[in-house]
Parts: sequence; C-alpha cells; structure tokens
Amino acid sequence: MSANQSHVDRVFTSWSMDHGGPLTRSIASASTSGMIDPDAAHWSIEPFIPITVQALLDHLCSRATSTAELSPADVDLFRQFAARLESLIHNRTQSNHQQFSNHYSEIDPDSDCRIPGELITTVPDAASSAEATGQRDSTKSDFDEVASTEQDERQRANAKALMELCDKILISGGYRKLGQDELEKCVGVASQWGVPLKVDFSLFRHLAVYARGDIIGKRFRRRLRSLYRPELVDVAIYQRVVVLFQVDETLDLGEQLSDTELHLRMFKNIPKQDVDMLLPGGKVLLSKLDQAKIIVPSLGGWLLSLQKIGRFVLMFVALTMYTTAFVFALAIAAVGYLVKSVFSYFQTRNRYLLDLTRNLYFQKLDTNAGAAYRIIQQAHRQSTVEAMLAYYAVVTESKPISTRRLRRKCERLVREAIRVEIDFQVDRTLETLRELGAIELAGDGERWIKSAEMIPVDNI
Repeated sequence: MSANQSHVDRVFTSWSMDHGGPLTRSIASASTSGMIDPDAAHWSIEPFIPITVQALLDHLCSRATSTAELSPADVDLFRQFAARLESLIHNRTQSNHQQFSNHYSEIDPDSDCRIPGELITTVPDAASSAEATGQRDSTKSDFDEVASTEQDERQRANAKALMELCDKILISGGYRKLGQDELEKCVGVASQWGVPLKVDFSLFRHLAVYARGDIIGKRFRRRLRSLYRPELVDVAIYQRVVVLFQVDETLDLGEQLSDTELHLRMFKNIPKQDVDMLLPGGKVLLSKLDQAKIIVPSLGGWLLSLQKIGRFVLMFVALTMYTTAFVFALAIAAVGYLVKSVFSYFQTRNRYLLDLTRNLYFQKLDTNAGAAYRIIQQAHRQSTVEAMLAYYAVVTESKPISTRRLRRKCERLVREAIRVEIDFQVDRTLETLRELGAIELAGDGERWIKSAEMIPVDNI
C-alpha cells in the first residue's frame, strides 16, 4: 500500500471514529499543509541544498571509504576540516546576528525594551538655554518635534540597512527573491485552498518576498463530479516563504502596523498562486459564483414577493381605493431582501477571512526577530554544506580541478546523495574556502588544489 493511500485511509478512519461521515466533516485540517513526498519533484533547479551538515559529512566520509577516494587518515583529516569550517561559518553567523540585533532593536515591533532619553534627542543643552529665556513651552515642543523627526529618520535608515542585510542572508540561505511581476500575477487569483485578494502595493514603503523549495506537493480537494470524496492532487508550492515589509503609513489591520518598524514573516508550504495571501492589507474578492449566490436568491425572492403582492393590489384596487398599505408592504419587502443580500455578502466575506486566518495559522512558522534568527541559521547551514562539498570535490581529485568542473562535480555529488538537482553556487563557495586557507590556485592560475596547510581556527 502506498504512503498516499495510507494517509487517505487514516483520514477516513478519523471520520468514522467521530461519526461525521465524509460528506459532513470538513477536511480543512488535513489539507492545510498537505503532503510532501520525500522524493517530491522540483519545478525548477535551485541553489538550496536540502541536507543537514552532519548527514552530508557522514555521507561523504562513507563514500570516501567505500570508493577508496580517501585513505582512512585522509578521512580523519576531512572531519577535522569540517570542524574548522564550522568555526569559520559560526563566526560569520555571529557577525550576522550582531548586525541584525544592532539595527533591529529600535524598529522591532515586538520589543519590550526602552531607549534612554539622551539617545533619542541630542539637544538637552539648547532646551535648557531656551527655558532660561522664558520660551520653555514653545521651544520644548519644537525640540520634541525635531527629536521625533530625527528618530523617524534613524528608524527608516535602520530598516533600509536591515533590508539589505536580510537580502544577503536570504540569498546565502538558498532563497530566491520574487519579482514584482510574480507577485502581481498572484493578486486576484487563488488556488482551491486559497482566498482571492486585492492587494494595494502602494501601502508599502519596502516590500520583499523570498521563496525556497519550488516543488510539487499534494493536497486534498473535493469536487461535485467525484461526489465530494477527497482526492489527492498535485499542486505547485514553495516550501518556505519569507516576507519583509515596511508600510508607508501606520495601519490598523487587527494588528497595529507602524510605518517606522520592519516586519518579517516566515511561512511553510504555500501554493504559488496564494503568495498574495501573505501580504497585509489585502481585501477579499468575491468570485462571480459567490456574487450569483448572493444576488440570485434575493432577486428571485423579491420578484416572487412582488408577484404575490401585485395580485393582492389588483384585487383590492377593484374593491377599494386604499392601496397605500400594499405599496408600503411592497417597499418593506424590497428593503428586507436588500438587507438579506447585504448580510449574505458579509457572511461570504467572513467565510473567506476565516479560511485565510486558518491557513495562515497553520502555515506560519515565525515572526519578526524569530524569523530573522531562523534565516540566519539556514544561511549558516547552506554555506557550511556548500563549502564541505567543494572541499571534498577538490581533495578527491588527483589533479587540479577547474571551476567549471568543480561545480559539475558538486552538483553530481548532491544528485547521487539525495536525488535532487541543484544550481551549485561555486564562486561564493570558493571565496569561503580561500578565506579558510583550504584551497589555492595551481600554477596555471585557473585550477584549484588543496592547500598544504590550513589557517588555524584562532586566526580566522
């Protein structure tokens, strides 16, 4: 029995246990994140290498031993190199942590710390002098305004610096920045599991969306043609999506979004058509089918009532001239169906908002500082794995290896290990290895060989 069939059986079993039945119990809880096969196909070749550092190290050492590419002594030396490499990347990671903390402390929406007054304004002496001349109140107000302006400018400068830092970290972590055209294609459309939205991009001073893991996942859906039985279908998803934004003016969207703060969000398993759901300020768009569901019943009921009241009006006109009451009843009926239509609209919109909230609740991984620390650690792992692969490719060659061949060999090593095609970022990896002193150019200046002696960790 396949893994997918087993999962479907578990869903049906849970339905039987709570006596809901497949036609009455929602499968939203089963389809929020869907299923990702361990060997899921990729839509595109990405630089991200989906393997842990320890797993890669063990695999390479095992491979070197079984193929006799390295002697037992060389395998031990390779493990020593891995430890030195971890120290180098750890130092870089600490630097990224420190830079992020320095810039983010003042514009963190979740911060519970305060800034001393002397660090906010630099004009206390001038204020004291103004008080001595009898202009205390007006001058103090002017200085407060200047201090506020300076603080806003400093916060915006910090936000810009953070956007640049996060861009560097995310690219190092194997993410790809989505272009404005890719985001706009998602607006107004949605997958079967998403919500169609209208997004106003003018709300943002800064907006950047990064994605990683462009793969084919599986989700449940129900259709009338299959009598609403759940069926597994392929859906294009991003395994990880990171959103960084700063609004152009303070907004109240259930959560207060200040224009001086930088907001970060991280999500998992997002259908590619539903990326716009992750942006704040979106407004629900009702489909033509939903609009018909709202308008047609109300219009039909109103016309039916009009027909019935018209018959009474004609009958009583023949008997009496007092038709005012019937005209009033007709107006009341019209207003009643209008109110019903309005309530139907709000009910449909709230249902969409509930679906949106439920999806984001289960697919949200982290927020703000927590999301930043996650991507810093992801960049740490990606850089370590890349350097370890490249060094292994160099030391297992009997002759100097060219940059192009080194890249191909690293891609082949990953494909053989985990059956995933990658776009190996060879240039930045060579820079890391040269910084560590692990490799050097051969005599021709074009190919790479192992260095005679690596730089001690203490000197890195």
